[in-house]
Amino acid sequence: MHRAVSRVAFTVVIFAAVCPLFADSKTADEGLPRIEEKTAGLERRDGLFSLWVDRDTGRVWMKLPPAEPGTRTHATVLYVEGLAHGLGSNPVGLDRGKIGGEVIVEMRRVGGKILFEQPNLGFRALSDNPAEINAVGESFATSVLWAGPVAAQDPDGAVLIDLTSFIVRDAFGVATTLKRSGQGSYRLDEARSAIDLEAVLAFPRNLEFEALLTFSGSEPGSFVSEVAPDAQAVTLVQHHSFVALPEPGYRPRDFDPRAGSFPIFFHDYAAPLAAPLDRRWIVRHRLHKTDPRKRRSRVKEPIVYYVDPGTPEPVRQALIDGATWWADAFDAAGFIDAFRVELLPPGAHPLDVRYNVIQWVHRSTRGWSYGGGVIDPRTGEMIKGHVSLGSLRVRQDRLLFEGLLGTAGTGSGAADDPVQLALARIRQLSAHEVGHTLGLAHNFAASTYGRASVMDYPAPLVRVDGDRLDVTQAYGVGVGAWDRHAIRWAYAEFADPADEPAGLDAIVREGLAAGLLFLSDQDARPAGAAHPLANLWDNGPDPVEELRRSLEVRRHALDRFGENNVAVGQPLARLEEVLATVYLHHRYQLDAAVKSVGGADYRYGLAGDGQPTMSALPAERQTDALAAVLSVLEPETLDIPERVLEQVLPRPFGYGSNRELFRGRTAPLFDALGAAATAADQVVAGLLQPQRCARLVDQHRRDAALPGLNDMLHRLLTATFAHSSDSPRLREIEHVVQRVVVDRMIELAADPRATSAVQAGVRHAMSRLARGLASNDGLAATRQPDRRRAASAMR
Repeated sequence: MHRAVSRVAFTVVIFAAVCPLFADSKTADEGLPRIEEKTAGLERRDGLFSLWVDRDTGRVWMKLPPAEPGTRTHATVLYVEGLAHGLGSNPVGLDRGKIGGEVIVEMRRVGGKILFEQPNLGFRALSDNPAEINAVGESFATSVLWAGPVAAQDPDGAVLIDLTSFIVRDAFGVATTLKRSGQGSYRLDEARSAIDLEAVLAFPRNLEFEALLTFSGSEPGSFVSEVAPDAQAVTLVQHHSFVALPEPGYRPRDFDPRAGSFPIFFHDYAAPLAAPLDRRWIVRHRLHKTDPRKRRSRVKEPIVYYVDPGTPEPVRQALIDGATWWADAFDAAGFIDAFRVELLPPGAHPLDVRYNVIQWVHRSTRGWSYGGGVIDPRTGEMIKGHVSLGSLRVRQDRLLFEGLLGTAGTGSGAADDPVQLALARIRQLSAHEVGHTLGLAHNFAASTYGRASVMDYPAPLVRVDGDRLDVTQAYGVGVGAWDRHAIRWAYAEFADPADEPAGLDAIVREGLAAGLLFLSDQDARPAGAAHPLANLWDNGPDPVEELRRSLEVRRHALDRFGENNVAVGQPLARLEEVLATVYLHHRYQLDAAVKSVGGADYRYGLAGDGQPTMSALPAERQTDALAAVLSVLEPETLDIPERVLEQVLPRPFGYGSNRELFRGRTAPLFDALGAAATAADQVVAGLLQPQRCARLVDQHRRDAALPGLNDMLHRLLTATFAHSSDSPRLREIEHVVQRVVVDRMIELAADPRATSAVQAGVRHAMSRLARGLASNDGLAATRQPDRRRAASAMR
């Protein structure tokens, strides 16, 4: 009884304490002026909400409509923040046009304040029962992003707030990003920050704001120091958007892992007990036929993308051409004139959510390009596609082809002109990144069955043709079979929504029957990836044969490499940047080939779809792959011709080193043995990867006919220690490779990611190697001085 009374008393006290916070707004509004009075003399801008700009104080005021009936919520919008002006450093990532994220914001009144509250959309109840929806909503935290006092109120309940502190804040997380990237501790300096009043824009369905933000700090990192005029005062421009929620009529589409679309993810606590809580809907634009009953129909509103007018020609036209390829995919799916690309109109802002934009972004060093945008987090609808293309990529591609072909044809306009080949690559890049904004994920298997998708990373297809390199088929043109299939699945419209599940499944099964394999990032990017056909920047159906072909191209280019590979008038020292692309021409195909060692074949199968189960690659295929990979370690392969080394001069006065050069230990001269070590390490690190080695142990346990870890280690050590060249030049390269092998084996034996079986196998192999080095038997048939040198490396 005493505890019950205490609980009642405690509840009364708490209720009394919080009552003022939630008191009737009339109490909080006493003495507040009307909005007209508060904004007298200020510059008004009408749009989604009315805004007032105070030029004397640099402040921005916003009027919110009366609260929705029965609630304290005045408005619900989509809020987006990004960077209008960036830092310009690729490693840091604070790029021009980068969108930080999009969230739903409920502008809710609590007492005398307006809270900008982000609801928790990760946990929902897709139900018609309000009580069920509320039960889930009240079970998980929300996030209040900002709060500000009500400054004025009208009799109808409309309120005025000072939005200045919301706009002038580090919404993007610039300070955190700088610290995380090792660039020092920065803080927002409000005294040197302000709203750009000319960039306060009001439109019927969106409001746009920009603020000049200055971050002050000490002990800045090297990346910031390279690009900022004063690294202790870094000034960027942050963009904010308030966007009206999309009109009704969009239907979310359930995700299928076989179809190639990006998903959004949430938990649905209203799901039937027999169904999973996890729910996934795909990302896509809204696109409706004027007559969904017809297989081919015009559309109510086409998807239009706009190219940044700051893009120079001829790159601008290449971007338009490549992006326009998607019109073919939509047409093949039955949507007539559904997609087009234009130049961004004068005065339009690239971050304005009304425009799907392909933006040209400059950085101090080359880096990634991105395809993203603004997505309605409630449904997966793409509101604004936004592509950021790094401007240095096209120059790097030109450099790559000048390494293979020389500079004589640069600018000629011929088929082998490195500039034209680089533009062909940029068309691919434009199509690729726009594909992401259409909702499509990478398909890193598409290069193995023709040029089936621009959503793969295309490697230039180069062939040796007699005494020349054939680049006539370097890059494909247009979208491929997978792209048409993926667009059809993502955007297909059904007159009767009840037909959608069966119709979409039929499209997937057509793709499976046609052999349209889909494998994405988690199967291609990890160092320990297992599928031999999921690769970046590769070619052809057989990664092992393609490795041999790429090595042939590399040897052809190295044998002809020299002064003609840099433009007339350029320092010969710049040959080193070009040489790096040629010397490592095979590197991505090597990564592809090594996946066959301990590799497996599998699909994204669903129960009942009849796809084959997972299986280890046949022994002969793994053995062939290992032989091809180990051939890269041959000293003749790693050696650079003497006449090439004689032409790579030290950096001249006025030209410093840069990140495109090999790291070496022979400065100021080019370190040829260091380059050999780099190339050798890629091979050895790939083979001695912990997950790959663990799979070798397991596959041999399950099938003794398949190669095991001991087999791979024996062949690796035999290839690198069992023979010794008669040439001192090549023998020194052998020593470099041996050191790389020993270092990587020692590292693997101590790697906590390695299984005990892998660690034991590596230690056993090192013990056997040590015994062989101490004697004169098979595995270590090296000369006595060389054996002592290798043994010292193990110690």
